Amino acid sequence: MSNKKQKIELNNRTILVTGSPGFIGANLVLRLLKEMKFGTIISFDSLNDYYDPKLKEYRLSIIEEAAKDSSVSHVFIKGSIADKALVDKVFEYYKPSIVVNLAAQAGVRYSIDHPDSYIESNIIGFFNILEACRHSYDENQNGVEHLVYASSSSVYGGNKKVPFSTEDNSDSYVNC
Repeated sequence: MSNKKQKIELNNRTILVTGSPGFIGANLVLRLLKEMKFGTIISFDSLNDYYDPKLKEYRLSIIEEAAKDSSVSHVFIKGSIADKALVDKVFEYYKPSIVVNLAAQAGVRYSIDHPDSYIESNIIGFFNILEACRHSYDENQNGVEHLVYASSSSVYGGNKKVPFSTEDNSDSYVNC
């Protein structure tokens, strides 16, 4: 097995980006709109109030403006990745070949007071994305070729070593 990185061809692909109005998601979608020549980008987000929805709406407006000047098709779907029927419908209709899951609730402190938000997005929602990716191969379809998902520094818990590494243990916690 080679350790060489392979460049993934993005043109003529359908790319699903969840959490698209977030900071990373918006910048990713804007870059894809700029660099791709053909294809479809599906932005998917609930526009919840975890942080100011006006900021998400602003970023979404920038994306929509950039999409006007792009040869790439852009679609925004408002909904939760915890809505299995909606996720399945998006996968069935658009048939994404690349999925970038950035939709999640971050931050440890908020999770203590609102654990249901974390369960819904980070566990149920991510599970729905994983299952939709798995079932995208049903009936000999091409399916999702690449899945990228993001985590946060929160998974490293009380680790005092900086910078964090994926090799670090995550079996300690932060006292919030």
